[in-house]
Amino acid sequence: MSAPTTTTVNDGGGGGDWRQSVAQSFRSEEVRSIAKVLASLEPGATSASKTMLAMRFEESIFKAASGLDDYRKTIQKRLKKLQKHYAKQQKAKAGGSGEGGGGEGGGGKGQPMENSDLTREKELLLESELRDKYGARMLYIAKHADQAVAATRQKSGDHKANVLQQHATNAKQWAVHIGLKLPENCSSSASFVRQERRDMEFLNKLKTYLETRVENIRSHIVKITDPDLFLEEALTKIDDVLLKEKVSEVFQNALKEADPDNPQFAEEQMKQLIERMNAPVPIPRRNQEGDRVRAAVARIEKVRAAAQALYIYMGLPLAGKTMFRGSMEKCHVVVMECLNELEGEYDALVKELDDKDEKGKRIIQLEDAWNNTMQFTTEGEETPLVEEDVAGEEPGGAKRQKTGDEASSSSSSSPPSGRIPMVIRSRFLLAPKRKIFSSVLPALKRKRASLVRKGSAACVKLEFGKAFEMTIYFVPLLVTIRAMSGEDADDKSSTVSLGGGLRWPSLYQGLCPSDKDPTTAENNNGNASSSSSLNNRNNLHVLGVSGSYQSIGPIIAKKLEYASAQATYVLRRCFAETTVGKSAMANTEFEVEILEAGALIRFLQLARSTYMPDWVDVEG
Repeated sequence: MSAPTTTTVNDGGGGGDWRQSVAQSFRSEEVRSIAKVLASLEPGATSASKTMLAMRFEESIFKAASGLDDYRKTIQKRLKKLQKHYAKQQKAKAGGSGEGGGGEGGGGKGQPMENSDLTREKELLLESELRDKYGARMLYIAKHADQAVAATRQKSGDHKANVLQQHATNAKQWAVHIGLKLPENCSSSASFVRQERRDMEFLNKLKTYLETRVENIRSHIVKITDPDLFLEEALTKIDDVLLKEKVSEVFQNALKEADPDNPQFAEEQMKQLIERMNAPVPIPRRNQEGDRVRAAVARIEKVRAAAQALYIYMGLPLAGKTMFRGSMEKCHVVVMECLNELEGEYDALVKELDDKDEKGKRIIQLEDAWNNTMQFTTEGEETPLVEEDVAGEEPGGAKRQKTGDEASSSSSSSPPSGRIPMVIRSRFLLAPKRKIFSSVLPALKRKRASLVRKGSAACVKLEFGKAFEMTIYFVPLLVTIRAMSGEDADDKSSTVSLGGGLRWPSLYQGLCPSDKDPTTAENNNGNASSSSSLNNRNNLHVLGVSGSYQSIGPIIAKKLEYASAQATYVLRRCFAETTVGKSAMANTEFEVEILEAGALIRFLQLARSTYMPDWVDVEG
């Protein structure tokens, strides 16, 4: 086992990784020599049939060796050991055959004895192969499993979370069996023990598990913890499917039928889009405010080109797709890079482009309603209207016995969010036919909130500049965010009746005059003149786009609906805090109403700080 004289390698003594200086021709010669030795140990075998086993044999030693000398010595030592044991077994076989006359002696019915060292070498090589093939995927599972389980538990409940946790635990145990070290942030890493006896039967069974389960477990965890990576990998798989003639024709025909403009899917057009997609973005110069805007516009153009390239690629014939293979993944990478850059520069761009009033303060825009939605937070809580230790006794001194659920919830003042009950209505605060106590009105005034009563019901309104207004209802607990039109909304722009005489405002309130509300037009027996007037008058300007109410109004209405849903969640979460911890000890209507008033003030503060970060309460 000597190296070819024509090959020059470095022994690694000069520093750095010695493997980088080893020529591939040197390793190939070693593999051929190993294959010859392995073939000599098995009657009837050829060196060509042992090449794959020799490659794995050499690869495992090459990775584990500390230097070139160690690499050479290890190969020679292990091959000599194999040859030595093979010679002993052949001698024992010959002696057994002479004594038993070819019977069962020596080899058992004349069969050659199996070389235990060669079998162990195969087992080690199989372990190394499993580590190389599945190691990265199993380590990803171990690193992100806890995050995925927690997200699944919050979103889908304990059952699905426990199932995912069990699969992840199995994957961690398999990783330990093949010699992988689990990450430090992996929970219960010390509880996994490696199997001592790892023979071929065990390893083959383990290989079956890895082949059938690891990718499925990893894919599920990636989908939860890193949706962008999941999309990138999914696009790569879809790209391989599209490179089939029948599938390609189906997509091409479907796109042509769906697009009435008779699109043309040409390779030349695809080349132009790829050039635009890969165009460099100008680097902003220092103290040049316009350069940052131009760079952002260039990235938006790259995103647009990537989206168009993706569409054209889907409609190309099979030959065109083959020419631009991998374009789906490239489009995704370009879009994600541009979006990440734009996200990082968004705050600076907004400050640069925002309109300012005469005092230099930013003017609130309608798009702020959905660009900066409300989020529940425990930071910066308002001081409650009453002392925190709400009376736990009735005025007469009689104590109320708490139920098991109340006792467990009151044991902690800050229970996990998953255990807080759902609250969908106010119990006493501003309920129909109920008066409000006087201390709430000054608190509303400090937040510039107005109390509106209609019939026996009441709601609270907040205005944010001249862009949009927020209406808070209490039975049930709901929040609507609607654009401000500069005119009072009448009953024509309300569609759903609520208790006590209040009506739910239309999604289009503020986007267009009430008599042009699409929901009203639909209920006017299909009045054609109203629809025509709506389509041609009173263009809407938002997000830098101008159009008719009928064209872009539904898009904005949907975004306002999303912002309203987020605000509704925060409102209900604030009220839910009044039912747990020490707050659950309140047992009179007045005490509950005080707590609910505190929840309302807390919500108002969150709303003001979300959309007006520099908000200061108005005194007097």
